[in-house]
Amino acid sequence: SRALLLKPVSHCLLRPLRRRPPPTVATMTAAWSPAMSVASGAHPASTFPNSHLLAPVGAAAAATWAASQPGSPMEELRQAVRDEDWERLYEEGRTRITMRAEWSATDERCALLHLLARTGGAKRALEIGSFCGAGALALAEALPDDGEVLALELDEFSVALGRKFQVKSPAGGKIRTAVGRAAETLRDLIGREPPFDMVVVDADKEGARQYFDLVWATPGFLSEGAIVCVDMTPFKGQAPLRYAKFGFPYRWEAASGQEHIDALRAAVRESPVHTAHELGNLLVVRRSG
Repeated sequence: SRALLLKPVSHCLLRPLRRRPPPTVATMTAAWSPAMSVASGAHPASTFPNSHLLAPVGAAAAATWAASQPGSPMEELRQAVRDEDWERLYEEGRTRITMRAEWSATDERCALLHLLARTGGAKRALEIGSFCGAGALALAEALPDDGEVLALELDEFSVALGRKFQVKSPAGGKIRTAVGRAAETLRDLIGREPPFDMVVVDADKEGARQYFDLVWATPGFLSEGAIVCVDMTPFKGQAPLRYAKFGFPYRWEAASGQEHIDALRAAVRESPVHTAHELGNLLVVRRSG
């Protein structure tokens, strides 16, 4: 019988498999393209016609945001927010409303704000309701060197806390803060500020519709092609309804604001002049056409 001859297998066929690292927020953000639009449907981009998100993005506008690293100003800010006893601060009268650490913008929210600002080519951004300024810092990092973020915040304590860490960032100098009630401050801005390319409404839900309508209805307040983003998270920015003691620490109960969220969402959906999509509890709106 014939001997069975075995030929050596080429080492090229035995190359070891390489494990790919799991995706992170930063890598997913950097790899984003219009074909991966966040709107829903078989053709998601069609639900947001003429969107700046569909325009080619040049190298200068490429998303460069990365998740906050240990020791970074952003992470130090978030840790300081987590360490505060917000209920006791309110009880002692050091803050104007009872706040929660989870109001601070997450990595995912910061990535989204950064992406929208960069792809939209924003130079001037307005944040209505800034808390301790994590979102404002993310926006500032996305803007060009001559860009500016104007942050409106009701509470002086939270502004002072956030500023301690914003100044540590190279982008911190782009942030300007106005303390006071949003409605009054917005009216004061009319005719005094250049148009804004991006507005983020992240304040009390009762007033969200008022702020939204004001920025759209005021001539010259927004630039052509501007986007307005509205936070749709319940139980955020609400003034306390009543004081209730559940042992220790003290708890302050507040309305969810859900009815105001639903009303604003419905109004935008029915508007003939607005086009919107919603992702990550953020309603992103621009003018149709």
